[in-house]
Amino acid sequence: MLVGDAAHTVPPTGAKGMNLAVADVVLLTEALRALLLDREEDLFDAFPDAARQRIWKAQHFSWWMTNMLHPQPGAGDFDRMRQIGELRTVVESAHGRAYLAEAYTGWPLPGGLPG
Repeated sequence: MLVGDAAHTVPPTGAKGMNLAVADVVLLTEALRALLLDREEDLFDAFPDAARQRIWKAQHFSWWMTNMLHPQPGAGDFDRMRQIGELRTVVESAHGRAYLAEAYTGWPLPGGLPG
């Protein structure tokens, strides 16, 4: 099993690399505990898909933040105003702020563990 930066690469926007590495270790620890102590293979078998779901959510979040917050090469006035509109949509909406907070801090892990 690969965990941490060996398992995934994400853009630095949103600082998701360390969050994902810690989540990988937590997920793998639970999977190994179940496998070695309880002889249950389900969590171990499900580890790659569970980790991959978090990775692609974080990948999207980092891509979205980068595109919303940073000027793009060759962007015109329309593109810059669209970015400002998108940012305002997020910060002026309770749901937008909630999504930003949840995605930035990490999604909960199985079993209710913080992500």
